[in-house]
Amino acid sequence: MAATDFNTGAGVKAPRKLLMTFVDVGTSSSPEWELVGRGVEESAIELNPNTETITDICGITETSVEKWEPNQTFEPNTVKGGSKLNFKLHQIWQDKTPELLSQFDVLIVYAYIGESSTFEAELQKNCTINITSIGGSAYVDMPIEISYSNDITKGTVAIANGVPTFTEAE
Repeated sequence: MAATDFNTGAGVKAPRKLLMTFVDVGTSSSPEWELVGRGVEESAIELNPNTETITDICGITETSVEKWEPNQTFEPNTVKGGSKLNFKLHQIWQDKTPELLSQFDVLIVYAYIGESSTFEAELQKNCTINITSIGGSAYVDMPIEISYSNDITKGTVAIANGVPTFTEAE
């Protein structure tokens, strides 16, 4: 049954940590989800709408949204040991194989919608994760930008010990 309200309680603001982005760093037969955003203070999914506005002969203005081109930036995204995603991205940079940047599956979890252990989610296939720079001052930062594909499978996610399990909606 689809949710009819947020699970935060009436008038309670949803904490930002309840919107989670995971990237598959495993294989197609055995996904392994890595949460992105550690050390990042602010990140939003920017919708980048493609709109068309017309004013008709009566002087009435109408705007239509033709499509969204969503993306999300994670900055500074500091390089840390144990991050399979950052290591994979570093290898792509080192090998100069940018064509591999468009082959990531991304899981967006809306933990502010759903039950106490199962939340609404969407899986997007073949997203692009672009490295925008490498460097920094005190640490090595590798900011990334995820360009979502809009190739969406809706479903739910159960999270146990920080590990999400995606179930496709019927």
